[in-house]
Amino acid sequence: MGKTDPGRGAVDWREHYESRMVTPEAIVEKVASGDRVYIATGHECPALVGALLGRAYELKGVQIRRISSFWEDYGIFTDEWSSTLRLNVSFATPSSRSAIAEGIVDYTVVGFGDLQRHIDQGRSGSTGYDHCWFTATPPDENGFCSVGAELWDLKTGMAHSKVKAVGINSHLPRTFGDTLVHVSEIDCFFNYDEPAAHRMRRGPGPAAKAIAQHVSTLVCSGDTVEIGAGTTTFALAELGAFDGKEDIGFFSETAAPGILDLVKRGIVTSKRATLHPGKFVTTGLTALGPEDWDYVNENPFFEFHNYDYVLNPTVIAQNDNMVAINNALAIDLKGQVAVSSIGPRLLAGSGGQLSFHTGAFLSKGGRAVTVLPSTTSEGSVSRIVHQHPQGQVVTVPWDLADTVVTEYGVAELLGKTMRERAEALIAIAHPDQRPELEEAARNL
Repeated sequence: MGKTDPGRGAVDWREHYESRMVTPEAIVEKVASGDRVYIATGHECPALVGALLGRAYELKGVQIRRISSFWEDYGIFTDEWSSTLRLNVSFATPSSRSAIAEGIVDYTVVGFGDLQRHIDQGRSGSTGYDHCWFTATPPDENGFCSVGAELWDLKTGMAHSKVKAVGINSHLPRTFGDTLVHVSEIDCFFNYDEPAAHRMRRGPGPAAKAIAQHVSTLVCSGDTVEIGAGTTTFALAELGAFDGKEDIGFFSETAAPGILDLVKRGIVTSKRATLHPGKFVTTGLTALGPEDWDYVNENPFFEFHNYDYVLNPTVIAQNDNMVAINNALAIDLKGQVAVSSIGPRLLAGSGGQLSFHTGAFLSKGGRAVTVLPSTTSEGSVSRIVHQHPQGQVVTVPWDLADTVVTEYGVAELLGKTMRERAEALIAIAHPDQRPELEEAARNL
């Protein structure tokens, strides 16, 4: 948040703010057929989306751009809606996987968190967006609103949109970093004073506790960590992976459950961090609940920075002793990590995984850790495979293979021959799957 500048719009910001306070329906009236609407991550507003759906039969070819899918089910993942309102995402979720496979929802690959390069360079025929929608706190005495605990891609969306509309929500926390927006930067406002819903998450699988114990051996006091999204990684803090450590730094795309407890316990302090000492750096707290916002509110320890900064590998690598910890769906015996799909079917997205894996790989004293249960949830299929199936999307190439963890141990792949890599990975596979993997390795 920092200090706001009382000189900026001090005279007339209230007039601007009050004169442009409208209804969600009035904002949606500005959307025309063929328009592109950017809805910032973590700022989904059912009032606006509902009003847009109310105009659906008047419109055609409206694209809604988001990093991820909607949290709410608006019933638009059908052929009936695809020619009217078409969602374009960069991360598949359970609610959107089938629609992506059927071509109802579009999927755009984003590298290293750079959502704007193709716009800035005039590639792909893109000239930006017509509308950007997000939420923010009421303005302070100098006319500055805070976008709360979800910055993500918001500033990118604003910079490349013609009309900016903001839902004013007093339930949002006021935060530090790059989260301030002056009312003069906004075209229209509407009241959206709704508390955030608590987002449910899946509990950890049976392998998570053992994986957390192994991860604990790889993290040292004073390291800076990133914890990627996923069932296994999101359980690490709560399962004790960082207990007993001191002065852990935090530089991560999002915050995993249990991380704020580590802050309160004095384990995460960032005192030894080399890039942002004494700061907890992230793009958003999507994985946490509104019950955590009181602790973050007006707390200068927490800094929120834009997506393309936090996910830039050259920035990440400036953190000495950077330890990136991310999930995988599968890994083959060469060390190629699959994150987004099984075969050609998209199940998720790479998000910040390649960014943080690369940044940690380049960091002085860094380590890139990939975690996964040895088998799928029913236990019958090995996640360590002799080779990926046809059409597989590989997110982390074998060139960057580093450290892999399952419930059966740790495989160090860096600097190993292909034979040594295969042996190390087979050693942490499920015991029932090892004979088959050994035979396949010999044939390979």
